Amino acid sequence: MCGKCKSPLPAVSGNAKPVTITDADFASTIASGSVVVDFWAPWCGPCRMIGPILEQIAAERSDVRIAKLNVDENPRTSSKFGVQSIPLLVFFRDGVEKGRLVGAVPRPQIESAIRQYLG
Repeated sequence: MCGKCKSPLPAVSGNAKPVTITDADFASTIASGSVVVDFWAPWCGPCRMIGPILEQIAAERSDVRIAKLNVDENPRTSSKFGVQSIPLLVFFRDGVEKGRLVGAVPRPQIESAIRQYLG
C-alpha cells in the first residue's frame, strides 16, 4: 500500500508480503486484479496456522495479491460479506467475488482454490 496515495502496490515475486487492509481501503484493494482476502483475527489459532502459508504464497506469486482483514477491527466489511467463521479466504477478480474457502486448510487446497477461482 502506497504511503502517500494509499493505492495498492504491485506484487513483486520473491519479496511481496500480504497487505493489511481495512474497511476504508477494502474496495480499492480488491477493485482490480486477482486478490485473496484473508478474514482473520489475532486470537484465532487456525488463522495463525494459515498465516505463514499465505505469506509464502504472497512471496512466490506475482499474479495474485494476498490481503488480510482483521474482523474485530473492521466490522463493516466483515458484516457486508457475512463472515461467520474464520479464517475465511475470499477470492476476488476485478472486484467480483469468485469463491470462498473456510477454515485452516493445507496449502495444496489453497493453491487449488486459487486455480479454480482466479485462473
